[in-house]
Amino acid sequence: MTTMEVESFLETFQTLVMASLTPDREPHASTAPYVRFGNDFYILISTVAQHGRNLLSYPNISLLFAEDESQCVQPFARKRVTIEASVSEIMHEDEGFTLIIERFKAHFDSELVTSLSQMGDFHLFKLSPKSGSVVMGFGKAYRLDENLEVMTQIMGQHQKGHGNG
Repeated sequence: MTTMEVESFLETFQTLVMASLTPDREPHASTAPYVRFGNDFYILISTVAQHGRNLLSYPNISLLFAEDESQCVQPFARKRVTIEASVSEIMHEDEGFTLIIERFKAHFDSELVTSLSQMGDFHLFKLSPKSGSVVMGFGKAYRLDENLEVMTQIMGQHQKGHGNG
């Protein structure tokens, strides 16, 4: 497994699945369109939505990128990348806000992005990876570092990769 393979897999997605905590510390799963700049992921979401309020309350999140089920040969070994990330808000006046919004406009409906970015309840969040994992099938599970570089293979108690025994 190479870092390039992880990057190629991530490039196939326009949206991410996120798990956050509500103010009552209950888990909440949702999805949002995203763009990347460097190793960071950016989402433009409303704080009217639960996930927007969650990110303002708890600045940690888990991201999931999972292979399309229609393309999946074996659901038990579905290809996926999971990333633990820290969250920070990018304010309108912050350096880089315009750059990231322009990136959103290049990837999605430009007029819609312009409109959303001007609404008071829409916030731009930066999701910075801390660690992660990638699974590309049985026996193909690896740890990722904060740069999303492949580190070590994840082994079971038998000290072999899944299904290698």
